[in-house]
Amino acid sequence: MAFAAFRRSVCDGCGTRPAEWDEEHGGDRFAYVTTTVRCPGCELIAHEQDQVPDGADGYGVRIGLIPRA
Repeated sequence: MAFAAFRRSVCDGCGTRPAEWDEEHGGDRFAYVTTTVRCPGCELIAHEQDQVPDGADGYGVRIGLIPRA
């Protein structure tokens, strides 16, 4: 249960917790710096998503990766 509570406290977007930024709770406003990384897999998925039609024809379409045989 403690692990579930911890996971709920982590931001889905960046993976940090509010306490890490809050100086009143021992955090540091400048605890992290940003970095930019390009993932070839995500790039391929984004390219394929551009091919999914808008509207009803595209509803429920998900793009994934499978290993090449």
